[in-house]
Formats: sequence, C-alpha cells, structure tokens
Amino acid sequence: MTIRVSIAGATGYSGSELAAILARHPSAEVVGAFSGGSSAGAPFASLHPSLRGVPGPVVAPFSIDAILATKPDVVFLATPNELSAEAVPALLAGGTTVIDLSGSFRLRDASLYPVKYGFEHPAPALLGEAVYGLTEWCNGSLAGAKLVANPGCYPTSILLATRPLRPLLAEGTTIVCDAKSGVSGAGKRAEAEYSFTELAGNFKAYGVGTHRHEPEIAAWLEHGEPNVIFVPHLLPVPRGILSTIYLNFEEETTAEDVAWLFASAYADAPFVHVHPAGRLPSLKDVVGTPRCEIGFTLLAGGRSAVVVSVIDNLLKGAASQAVQNFNRAFGLGETEGLA
Repeated sequence: MTIRVSIAGATGYSGSELAAILARHPSAEVVGAFSGGSSAGAPFASLHPSLRGVPGPVVAPFSIDAILATKPDVVFLATPNELSAEAVPALLAGGTTVIDLSGSFRLRDASLYPVKYGFEHPAPALLGEAVYGLTEWCNGSLAGAKLVANPGCYPTSILLATRPLRPLLAEGTTIVCDAKSGVSGAGKRAEAEYSFTELAGNFKAYGVGTHRHEPEIAAWLEHGEPNVIFVPHLLPVPRGILSTIYLNFEEETTAEDVAWLFASAYADAPFVHVHPAGRLPSLKDVVGTPRCEIGFTLLAGGRSAVVVSVIDNLLKGAASQAVQNFNRAFGLGETEGLA
C-alpha cells in the first residue's frame, strides 16, 4: 500500500524533519510540499541535509486548492496555529485525512483560544472530533482517524512521564513541571532574543503563567483538576527538551510500585524507555531519535518523586510522533519509517 502524502509548512524545522522521515517511509509517497514563505520554488532535496539526491516535489506556494490538487490521502500541517485552524475544515471537506502539528485542535475548550492563542477558533465543532495524538495513550482511537491533533512538544515530554503515575497522586496535588527546550522549539524566528548573541552562554525562563501548553498539560493529564505549574526555559542548544516534574503521592510508595506502573503503561511502546530508579536521562540520550526516555527518583520516604523526561522536540515532540500517528491511523506498523 502506498499512501499519498502532502506536507504544508515543509520548510520549517518540524516540516523539514517530516519531509526527511516521509521520503524514506516505505508506505508513503510525498506528492506535495508547500510553504507560505519565500521558499516556494526550492527543490525538495533542499528541505533537509539527508534528502540530498532524493527526488521529490518542488516546494510550492501554500494554498488549499494546490494541496488538494495533489490528491493526497493525508496532509501534514506544520503551519502556524491560525492558518491550520482555517485550513483544516476545507481539507477535511476535500476528503483527506489531516495530521495537524500546530496547536489549533489540541484543546477541547474553544474559549481558551483567544486567551492562549490569540484568535477566535473558526471551527469549534471540530475540537471534539480531533484525536489528541499522544500516540502511546490513544487506545485504538487513531485507527481510521480523519483529524489528529499532534501534541505540543512540552506536553509530550510531561504527559508521557506523568500519566502512568496518576493513581499515586495526592488529591488536589500541585504538579510542578520545570521544562527546558532547545531554541528550535520557537521555530524559525528572526527576533533579537533568539539570536546567537543573546542565547549563547545564557539560560532563561519565559512564558511563566501564560504559556499555551499549560492548559494542554492540565487537560490531557486527566487527573481531576490538578494545579499545574509549568515553567518553560530556553536552553542555549539547538534542539531537545528536558522536563523535570515534581510529584506528591497520596501514600508512601516504593520504587518497585513506580516501575511497575511505568512498565504496565509502556510494555508495548517501542519509543518510550524508562530507566531504573535513580538513573536519570539527559538530552544526548534522545537528540536525533524518535524516543522519549524517562527516569525517576523517590524522595521524602516515598511520598514524593522527581521524574525526568527527555525528548527531541522536533522528532518525538513533533515530526516523528506525527508519523507514529500516521502509521496508526492507516493501519501500518508503529515503527514503520522510524526505526
């Protein structure tokens, strides 16, 4: 089976990673690559260093008509939030499956979009229809899905590390998520604050109390109404996310209890690896890979834990997770094109 694939936003960081993965995917044929910027007309091989010598479509200007003209079975949207929100209804009406890497369909509550994303959602009825594509927790809902909302990069790292431990969490607990991301998480931006001069040798927090990923984390943790404190930081590295999560448990627990919950959750998850108690992962373990690696340490006699989760924000936090969701949606092996 060959599945026709088009990529919108193919010249961004996540879009170019998608192009590289899908170009070597044995069941995918990349029939369209689109950009809303000045990169229209660029050869396909220019999207990613690994594509040198690989044939593919010339990058075309973004338009719904142009995308649908490629007759895709699936469209990956690595486009800005508001653009994705406008494009999805038209693409679905055109008969294609959509995997959206933006934040436009991650939240079920339309009233949060003006506050967190800066626009009124144009298709609120679709928010309840989108499958939230945290792949390892989809429980069959991806099979045949027509609209998949790829999770944010920070939420991916935090939810994968936290959701298995929900049975242990103290009622009304505050979950503190201290997360650090490489600069590519901000996309291709020309502002001075993202320049080499400002970032090299520097480290800072940003978006505290205002970041759009905070309600996404709280909503998809699905543990009553936890108070989530999310503090993102900008690391002076190109890529990767390290999230340190502080949890309080209802009762004293053991490392064996925690390990059992993780093993139960991820026994069949090829891209999630949990370390033994006390062994914490680092960015170098995952950068350039589609994996999430998790470690934990118990504190306060087993009443608290520090959990560390690392991913590559452009892969498990975006492109490779989108391809996992693509594989599941079309009945392919989950590791196809990724292992």
